[in-house]
Amino acid sequence: MEEPQEDDLLRERAFQRAGGLDLSGFALNVDDESSPEEDVQPEPEDIDAAIGDVYSPFGAPSADDGPSEDVVTGIAVEGERRLGQGLLVAMVVAYSALAAYVGTALPPQIAAPGLLILGIVGLWLGERWIPRPSMRLLGVTWVIISMKILYGFALDAHHWGWYDVLPDAGLGLGVTLLALVGLNVALAQRHDDDAIAAQATLILLLVGSAAGGLYGEFGVVVMIAFGTMVLHGMALLRGTGNLASLGIAASYLWVGVHALSDGWVVLGLHLVPLEDGLLTFLLMATITGMNAVMATRFAQHENWFSSALEALGVGRPGLWAVSVGLGMVGATLSVAANREDVGYALAQVALLLTAFSGSYLAVRGVAWPSLQAWVLWLPSVLTLALIPLVALEVNVGGWSVYALHAALMVVCTSVVILQNEANVSDHVLWVGSVALVVLLTLLVPAGGEDAGQALLVGGVLIVWTGLAWLALRRDAPSLAGTAVLSPWVWAMLFVGDFDDRLLSSDIVSIELNGQLLGAFLAGSLLITYVVNLRLGDTGVNLGRNFTGGTELSARLRDAGSLDLWTAGSALALLTVLVALIGEGLPLEIGLVLMVVPVLVEASVAALGGRRHHPRRTLTLTGVASLIVVWNLGHASVFAAALLVSIVVLMLDAARRRERVENLDELADMDVDEGGLHALLLGFLMLMALVRWLQPQSGTLDGLNLSSDAGGLGLVTALALALFVRREVLSGRLITNVLTALGLLVAMLLVSLEAVLPWLQWALGLMFVLTGGWLSIQGEMRSALQTTARIEQRRAEHAEVEARRAAFVERIGHSDGSTMHRLENTTQGASLDVANAAALRRTAESSTSRRPTVRTSDEDLDGLEHRPTVLMAFIGATSLSGAIAAWLGVNHALTLATTALLITAFIGLARWSADRLEMPLPQLLGVDAPVAVGLAGLLLVEITGRVGGFVVLLDDQVHVLAFVVGALLVASMHVLGRDQLGLRLPAFADALLWTLVAGRMVTLFVGGEVPLPLQIDPFEGEPMAWILPLMVLEAVLIALVLLHEWVEGVRRRRDLPDQRGAGGRAMTALLPVALSFGPAGLLALLLGLRRGIMWRQPAVPLLAGIALPVAWASLAFWLGPALGLSLPGVIPAALFMGGVSLAVAGWTVVREQPLWLAAALQGSHILLIPAAWSGFGLSGAVVALLVLSGGSWVIGILVLRRSWRVIGLADLLGAWTGFGMALVGGAPTNTVLVMLVITVVLLSIVTWLTQRDADEIAID
Repeated sequence: MEEPQEDDLLRERAFQRAGGLDLSGFALNVDDESSPEEDVQPEPEDIDAAIGDVYSPFGAPSADDGPSEDVVTGIAVEGERRLGQGLLVAMVVAYSALAAYVGTALPPQIAAPGLLILGIVGLWLGERWIPRPSMRLLGVTWVIISMKILYGFALDAHHWGWYDVLPDAGLGLGVTLLALVGLNVALAQRHDDDAIAAQATLILLLVGSAAGGLYGEFGVVVMIAFGTMVLHGMALLRGTGNLASLGIAASYLWVGVHALSDGWVVLGLHLVPLEDGLLTFLLMATITGMNAVMATRFAQHENWFSSALEALGVGRPGLWAVSVGLGMVGATLSVAANREDVGYALAQVALLLTAFSGSYLAVRGVAWPSLQAWVLWLPSVLTLALIPLVALEVNVGGWSVYALHAALMVVCTSVVILQNEANVSDHVLWVGSVALVVLLTLLVPAGGEDAGQALLVGGVLIVWTGLAWLALRRDAPSLAGTAVLSPWVWAMLFVGDFDDRLLSSDIVSIELNGQLLGAFLAGSLLITYVVNLRLGDTGVNLGRNFTGGTELSARLRDAGSLDLWTAGSALALLTVLVALIGEGLPLEIGLVLMVVPVLVEASVAALGGRRHHPRRTLTLTGVASLIVVWNLGHASVFAAALLVSIVVLMLDAARRRERVENLDELADMDVDEGGLHALLLGFLMLMALVRWLQPQSGTLDGLNLSSDAGGLGLVTALALALFVRREVLSGRLITNVLTALGLLVAMLLVSLEAVLPWLQWALGLMFVLTGGWLSIQGEMRSALQTTARIEQRRAEHAEVEARRAAFVERIGHSDGSTMHRLENTTQGASLDVANAAALRRTAESSTSRRPTVRTSDEDLDGLEHRPTVLMAFIGATSLSGAIAAWLGVNHALTLATTALLITAFIGLARWSADRLEMPLPQLLGVDAPVAVGLAGLLLVEITGRVGGFVVLLDDQVHVLAFVVGALLVASMHVLGRDQLGLRLPAFADALLWTLVAGRMVTLFVGGEVPLPLQIDPFEGEPMAWILPLMVLEAVLIALVLLHEWVEGVRRRRDLPDQRGAGGRAMTALLPVALSFGPAGLLALLLGLRRGIMWRQPAVPLLAGIALPVAWASLAFWLGPALGLSLPGVIPAALFMGGVSLAVAGWTVVREQPLWLAAALQGSHILLIPAAWSGFGLSGAVVALLVLSGGSWVIGILVLRRSWRVIGLADLLGAWTGFGMALVGGAPTNTVLVMLVITVVLLSIVTWLTQRDADEIAID
């Protein structure tokens, strides 16, 4: 995206320089003066090499519209590469699962040769494919698979008892695993690939954990330290950051797991807990020293973790940041395991802080000699001094040795940080603050009976206050965002009991009393607004990196809905709300904290400018207030706060309007007083309704229901008094009137509930005054608008006539030829633009018979005859018929009578329209009276079958009356009309939809109608069953053939398609719901034919899916009638699904991509449900595997990424089904077959993917 911007800039400069006559070529020895723009060099950006390029949600918005790539674009560009890598990972997992299953489920005589052969073949494939660049990834994958198989074979050999012949079987297994690790490292060196060497990490750490089972805690410590040295040695040997970052993260994670373990057993591996404090601390010190050196040494190197985070869209952090960040996860586990000994835990924290502070500053370019005294020599001496001091159990002034060690290490770190404060970036400061709060939360005991609650709250507030001070001092958006949002997030964890849900109470148990919680929330609110007031001009916006690729992201980015003002207020309100509802906060304090944000932001908006959006805070406060009122009452408190805030904003809006000279300047200002007033009235109405529904809420003295209702009534009166302002009524009169009426009604309910007569009389007076005032204002406004429209139309008409007269006068005469030339000139065409009536008549003439004489008043735009009275009679007739049918009058007779009356009224409407030479309005493609009549007839049909009398399934005479009546009513749309090519399809569709709606609705409400797929037309009485169904089938066939005839005529005349794929598909599908076979099959086959002719894949797709259903309807009665056992819907669906899959293959062979998607979609829709219904879960798994292979291979061959993703989804679905079958007790052979099919499928797909990688990359 950079290149087009550069081109635009060059073109702009070239245009600016090209003005006038260039005489520079005539001058001699004249040097070009350098442009000031070219002399100015941008200041180089300070890039933190340790942190790297990390996305910061708090940065100011960039000058560009957004990042060069949207999320969707990034997925499209990088998705194929990630999918390919996912295939390789899936293949590794699948082969590992196969090997594990073979080793455990099969006897050693079969499993051992199989595993050895598979491992050797994998190594051979690696040797064959790795030298080829296009197949290197697949070759590396096979080497990884082979090594995993060999590792598993060694474990299986131990399980089989092969090592029992040795004096120490465990030692023999360990030696074998270490030998395989050596082979692994050798293969990594041979093929020069980090991925092959990376799996040695897990094996070494597993060996270290296994050593604990043999040699105890000391063996675990030694092996973890040895494993970490080996990992870092491989990183130094290969010079790669991948292994360095992996070693840092894995070593800390393993130490943390063992420190936190309580004798856990994971996958048969006993994790021995580290209970010796000194030994664990020395291990942490050793590993921390090695990790700090490696993080510094490889800080500039690439690594997998940074690439993965970049793929996730969070930037590209440096190796130091990502390694230390991942390592801190494991280190935090170790700290949490020793949180009861605060001094010991703080010593571990200080150790980490000291080591990585020095490492960070070294990466930032600080000279190592100036650091080593404070971060190397003194910490080393202090750590070594722990050995004798701990052995002697020395205490200094009541402090433990570890606490003293922590204090001295913090002093060393503080000296280093203060000496080099300018080299510390904002990222490190805010991340470090978050980490410090996390550690304080973990370390300081603050349970219900602990005295550390005040210490914890004070410490956390000090951290956030210090960070806010740094944000103000450094003008740092990232520090500001963290200081504003993080306190609320931290508080939310505990006021909402999320800590109990996210963390075990054994790790974190915090209970804050109401006063401390209120103090913390008040302090957080103060921090929020102090920072926002100072850094409001920096444009801090959480939504700044939304790229606008979708409607939602564009709105979030441009509207500022995620700016720091809004986000801070939203989190503050949410936190206080949760604390208040959860009874963790005193009610008085909670109410004050709830209304402070809206009052503060309204005041700031009025006094300091509108950089933020107080209307959002108004809305959030209103929503939160409804929840509080429902639970605790006190609506008057929130109502008063909203009233004061909105009055302040309205006064500010008036002041702004008075100050501006150009009205266009108001476009970016929030000065809509009508909108603010409507918002106020709406929330007051909702509060009153909630207060009426929950009259018992409220606990404060003096704020019971009566007091609260009185206060709410006073606020209502003041809010309605704002209608005297003319600006309030501008643009939102209807909205304000409706909300005002709703508010008065809601307040009347509250007054009745509270038994306040004076409030009822006051509300009546408010209604009279408000109603009178709004009526007068509304009538005046309506009159002014009508007058303005009339004057505007007259002015436009006068202008047109004047221009027409001037043109005729210029021509010299105004005969027919002149007017013909006028209409064909540009000027004449421009004159017609103002004539809306002519345009409307031209558009309407395509669907109705037009009059031969036009109306004389061409200024009026109402050229439709709206037979309102007659349509009302049609509705009344339909309603009367429905009531009669409901009460038990003969259903068929009622339908027939109603249809005749409706037809008569439609005829009168047509006669009236023809007499006035105007068309009838259109509704859903047909004349409006016809549409209303069909809807009324449908109502009679439904009510007649669900009325209060007995209806019989064998009696279907009503179907005959309904079909004939609907046919009669619908025919009024086409009889005596022209434009039949458009009217006939509309007539057929309207009739079809009416018949289908009648059947479906009556079916679902229990109206005793024939069930689809189970209709035998010859099983009942001739007049009550056979004749109605035969007439219905004949009408359906006639409608299908009518559509086919119209289609044929249009094709023969080369007319364009007027129906589209959707209309054509519905015409084919609708008869299936009503037919007992022939009409449905005919409609589907003809729809299939026309869809192919019009090259519309959706039509054959839907027709093919419905064909098994139509066939089942026919086979239900035809098989018994012929004495045959015809296949049902499941065999038909399997057959059509197989045909669809074959068609998909044919499209690839014949290069017909238009039909590919429809064929594959049809095969998925048909095969999966049919296989599940016919053969159970195993059948569905087989179908998913077949579809996965077909979709994936086709997607590779035709270079369609979407079908490759669907193939992966099918495989995941098959694995899910297989897992369900496994839980249900699938036999061993089924599991083995499933694994074999999966690995074969993955092997084929990955081979094709790697083979065609170049073509797939540009797909």
